[in-house]
Amino acid sequence: MSPFLTRTLSVTHKRQTGASLIVSLMLLIVLTLLGLSGMQSTVMQERMSNNVRDKGMAFQAAESALRSGESWVKNQNMPTRGALTVQDGTSCSAPCDLVGLDDYVGMATQDFSWWETNGRIYSDMPTGTGEVASAPRFIVEEHSDQRDSLADPTDTSSPPVRTLYRLTALGVGGTATAESMIETLYARID
Repeated sequence: MSPFLTRTLSVTHKRQTGASLIVSLMLLIVLTLLGLSGMQSTVMQERMSNNVRDKGMAFQAAESALRSGESWVKNQNMPTRGALTVQDGTSCSAPCDLVGLDDYVGMATQDFSWWETNGRIYSDMPTGTGEVASAPRFIVEEHSDQRDSLADPTDTSSPPVRTLYRLTALGVGGTATAESMIETLYARID
């Protein structure tokens, strides 16, 4: 080897200060931070999708309880209008079959334990692992009497034809923190 080439290599080798090592470590840190950010985003999206699923299960449970309440009203043996006795929500032993309108003021703000005591249970709903946390509940209130919409509005002698019932249902999702409350008016047609 020529002495000129040996001297050039040794001089070049002595001048290196590890700049490429510092640059590669900085790039590694940036890539690590990007990876961690991506993981956090994925975890957050998974939580959000679980919450949406949980809320959907709660709504479906409440909807099932509402349909059960409508079926309960429909299947009551009422040969005449008003044959189903309205109970006082404060004095009947819970759960009451049928309560007067607004006997339970503030249903929307009550927690699930109040509903477990005062609401009728929809027992056909599967509960447990992978299902809703607790069976949904419903309350039936007698709302009002309404004329048949096809009746002559000027005829004041004809009695009201239908009794409206307000049904309110509360369902929970896979966890007890996801609740959904829905309400409907139901007219029994005999």
